[in-house]
Amino acid sequence: MMFDTESYTRLRREVHDAVTASGDTRELRFLVVDDSAGTDPDVAPLQALDDVEVLTPPFNLGHQRAIVYGLRHLAPTLANDDVVVTMDSDGEDQPADVPRLLAALQSSGAALVLAERTKRSEPLLFRVLYSMFRVFFRFMAGITVLSGNFAGQRGDSLKATVHHPSFDLCYSSTLLALRRATTTVPCARGRRFAGRSRMNTSSLIAHGIRMLMPFSERVAARMLVVAAASFVAFATLLVLAATSVIAGASAVALSAAAGVLFTTTFISFLVLFSGFSQSSSVAMKGLGTP
Repeated sequence: MMFDTESYTRLRREVHDAVTASGDTRELRFLVVDDSAGTDPDVAPLQALDDVEVLTPPFNLGHQRAIVYGLRHLAPTLANDDVVVTMDSDGEDQPADVPRLLAALQSSGAALVLAERTKRSEPLLFRVLYSMFRVFFRFMAGITVLSGNFAGQRGDSLKATVHHPSFDLCYSSTLLALRRATTTVPCARGRRFAGRSRMNTSSLIAHGIRMLMPFSERVAARMLVVAAASFVAFATLLVLAATSVIAGASAVALSAAAGVLFTTTFISFLVLFSGFSQSSSVAMKGLGTP
């Protein structure tokens, strides 16, 4: 949560109401990660609530790492049959869906339940960019993204999840990478209770890169295939130019330009991807652990 106390206050109330109305008698407790690093004065009153614990990172982490920070803090305190639901505080993860996730987790016997997105409420530009990202993610990782941070899992599952090699890189895509019994619940994305989203184009791109990190081996393998295909195409153009099938100068120029562009892009992507993955993982190690 970052400067979103108004939304969270409503979210907490509606989660309580929804779970109570469903007949679930389990005690509810909330762990709020204040990603303003203590600079939001509106968070202070939450400390007085009996069912709320506020956790304040030493600096702004971003929503993915804030979740990691909170779960690393929480995991050692959990019993195996406890259930943890992760969700955004702004209302886009709808409180009415929480009982549905809990029920699906209990009835299926799965270790993990994911909210499968059926409809989004963001502006048109965001939806277009997100659709492009999903296509790109499918191409790079071989998996279709249908879920996000809104998920539930038992305590024993979470205690294992925090030790996954990719956990510190990206929470939402680590859930996709887990080879664990998983069930899904169709959930429409709601509208924010208050304020405006801070997710802009650059934030979306950075988030997309982080989501690819747990699948770095698949990404590298697919990029190598693309590189090999490009090399074959480059060689074919040179052969065609040499046999005068197409204008020699044009073919050589086109092939050279394509080869240089692809090679530069490929190497840059791998270097940046590898560096970003390692630095992000190292930076999060131990952070949030009591």
